Amino acid sequence: MPNTDDRATRLARRATSWWFVGPIVCTLVVLAEIGIRLPVPAVPLALNLFTAAALVALAKVAVWFGTSHQTFGREQRLGVVVSVLLIGGSWYGTRIWAFERQFDALIRAQNASLKLTLNELSGKILVFVADRTRHAPPPPRPETWDQDEVALLRYRQFTQRAFESEFGAQVRAAHDVLRNFALSDRDFERFYLRPADTFEMRVVATKLAFFSRKIPL
Repeated sequence: MPNTDDRATRLARRATSWWFVGPIVCTLVVLAEIGIRLPVPAVPLALNLFTAAALVALAKVAVWFGTSHQTFGREQRLGVVVSVLLIGGSWYGTRIWAFERQFDALIRAQNASLKLTLNELSGKILVFVADRTRHAPPPPRPETWDQDEVALLRYRQFTQRAFESEFGAQVRAAHDVLRNFALSDRDFERFYLRPADTFEMRVVATKLAFFSRKIPL
């Protein structure tokens, strides 16, 4: 009559052989890598898959050691230690990689949001400039020079106040953020703080749209 313990040992070895365990580990690792490489990484799912793959591999090593340690020599015992360290190091390394991918995805999302914000701000300023241009008084005429100059001065002052009220804080905040990307030039630095007229406001809007295209994704 066959020894029950020997039979159980053989079944355990067969169930945890690399021919059986290998495809499971590879499948889990491949699925985890696919999850990490998505445009929006599925980090929690990928970490669970990486952990499952590591546990399966550790179970294989544990069964190997448990069923054969009595016959192990120095090289086999060293092989067990190396295998455990390799599995643990790989698991830890994949976690670091997963979090790096998650961080990179977060940066890309923030940069994309910033690009959209800058373009929207640029468009709103251009609409504002177009509207104010339509309401601009005519150039001073000789017969009404003084009145026309007063009207023009009032128009410019109102335009400046309206711009500051609606866009001033947003433009200054955008300028500070763009400095983190080393994005600026002489004209933008000259006009962004207090644009004096619609020409300078248009320059600010154009520069914001231009700089938004330079932000990396």
